[in-house]
Amino acid sequence: MDKLEILRSILEESRAVIFDFDNVIVDSEPFHYRAYSKVFGDRGHTIDKDEYWVEWTSKGGGAEKEIRRYGLGFDTMEIRAAKDPLYSSYCESGEIPVFPDALRIIRSFHSSGFPLAIASGSYRQDIMALVEFNGLTGFFSAFVGKDGIENTKPHPETYLRAAGSLGLKPAECFAIEDAEKGVIAAHEAGMKVITVETEVTKGFDLGDPDLALSGLDELYRLMLESGLEPGE
Repeated sequence: MDKLEILRSILEESRAVIFDFDNVIVDSEPFHYRAYSKVFGDRGHTIDKDEYWVEWTSKGGGAEKEIRRYGLGFDTMEIRAAKDPLYSSYCESGEIPVFPDALRIIRSFHSSGFPLAIASGSYRQDIMALVEFNGLTGFFSAFVGKDGIENTKPHPETYLRAAGSLGLKPAECFAIEDAEKGVIAAHEAGMKVITVETEVTKGFDLGDPDLALSGLDELYRLMLESGLEPGE
């Protein structure tokens, strides 16, 4: 099947859409990098930016694996305790932008009758700060962050909770992702997955999604071709 046929098949089989958040709806990964870079830099270690996109953003290695990879001897909890409020300040300031095509996609799915949820590895307070600042609250029926999550992506717990929050079985939902860890998590939850590339993930191995697209713009174009309502 071509891409349009695959998308139509996914839409026909699904009742709801679950979005990853960082680097799918908001252009936040550079700000996560900025926060971690400052925290590690204050302790004498420079995070390689290209390595960050692969090891942290796509694979989900995080601070713990950076510390282990370079034998730094830092305390992971102390690193995160310093990073989290710094990143939260970026969210609260409103400087993290929403991708314009993501907004069109959200509006289109919402207008076409799909319940929407967010399933993210970020804290709920940061998600809500960005959602509220950008006027997106009314489009979503559920928000799942890493608060209270025992096992983050690539474990399926985040997606299972999102589906449950919508009152649906995982197989009745599909996910929109940008990272290998998210593809694994959604598939293990029992969902179909669409991946979209962005500037920081172009050329990455995103695993084995059901539909791999070059970006949000391609997804939106295929949505319109499939007959969904415009999201302008």
